[in-house]
Amino acid sequence: MSYLFRIALVFGLVLFVNGSVHAQSNYPNRPVKVVVPFPTGGLADSLTRLYTKELTEKFGQPFVLDYKPGAATNIGASYVAQSPADGYTLLLTTIATNGLNKWAGRPLDFDPYGFAEIGLLGVNTLYVMVPMQSPYKSIADLVRAAKENSAGLSYGSFGSGGPNHLIAEVFRRSAGISKLLHVPYKGTNEAVIDLIAGRIDFMIDGSTINLVASEKLRALAVVYTSRWPTQPNVPTMIELGYPDVTMSTYFGLAAPANTPPVILEKLNDALKIIANSPEVDKRLSALNVMPLKAGRAEAMQFMRRQSDKWGPVLKSLDIPIQ
Repeated sequence: MSYLFRIALVFGLVLFVNGSVHAQSNYPNRPVKVVVPFPTGGLADSLTRLYTKELTEKFGQPFVLDYKPGAATNIGASYVAQSPADGYTLLLTTIATNGLNKWAGRPLDFDPYGFAEIGLLGVNTLYVMVPMQSPYKSIADLVRAAKENSAGLSYGSFGSGGPNHLIAEVFRRSAGISKLLHVPYKGTNEAVIDLIAGRIDFMIDGSTINLVASEKLRALAVVYTSRWPTQPNVPTMIELGYPDVTMSTYFGLAAPANTPPVILEKLNDALKIIANSPEVDKRLSALNVMPLKAGRAEAMQFMRRQSDKWGPVLKSLDIPIQ
C-alpha cells in the first residue's frame, strides 16, 4: 500500500466519521417514521398520536405514523427490526412485542430483546368489562354463570396470545372455570361493537374504559395491583379473591438494534420532558394511562421483568396460537 493511498484512506475515514457524528448531532433533519403495529382508532393510536405531535413540535421535524397491524404486533416489529439503524424508523412497543411474543410459539424473524429501547410512554391497565345490559353485575355473577354454562361464556381479545387473551385464561384457571369461548378480533372497533351489542359476554380490556361513563359498558373489576386512579370505585381482582389476575400493560418506543446511542438519548430526553408537561399528563389521564418517566436502562429493565414474569405463565397455560 503506497504512502499516498494510506493518506487518502485515513482522510476518507476521518471525513466519514465526522459526517456520521454530524448527522447524529443534527438528528433529526428529516421526517421520522413511527411504526404502530395496531389498526387505527384504538388506545395505541391515540397515545402515539399524542407523543408524536409533541415530538414534532420539539424537534421541528414531522414524526409520521405508519400503521402495520397484525400477528400480535409482529408484522410491525419485524419491519422495524430490519430497517436502517439511523433513528428514522421507530417502533411503538407493548408487552406483547417485548415480552409475550417471545414465549407464544409464533415463528419470529427478529429478536424481541434485540431492539434499542428508547423509553416508556406510559402504563395502563385492563378491566373486566361486560355490556351494560348484561345480567352479570359482579365478578361473582360472571364466575357463577361461567361454571353453569357447559358451552362456555364468550370473551373477546385482540389476538391469540396477546394480553387480553392471556389474562382471561389466567382468570379462567384462577376461578376454576373449565371452559370459556375465546373470540379473537383483528382490531379494537370490531371487538367493542360486539361487546356493546352483547354478542360476546365479556372482555378484559383497557381501551374501552371510557365507555363506562357513557353507560355502554360496565367495569366489574380492574386487574391492576391497586385501584386505578381514574376509576377508584372499581375493585381489584385481588380484593375479590383472585391475586393471580393482575397485569400491567405498557407502551414504549424503540429503534432497530445498533442505532447510535446519541440519537437514543436525545429521544429519551425528549420523552421525559414531554411526560413532565401538565397538559400531556392531563391528556394521558383521559386515555387511562399513567406516564413513566424512565431512562433507557430503566425502561429496558422494566420490560425485561414483564417478559420474565409472563413467560412461564404463558407456557403453563398452553394457549394455542392462531
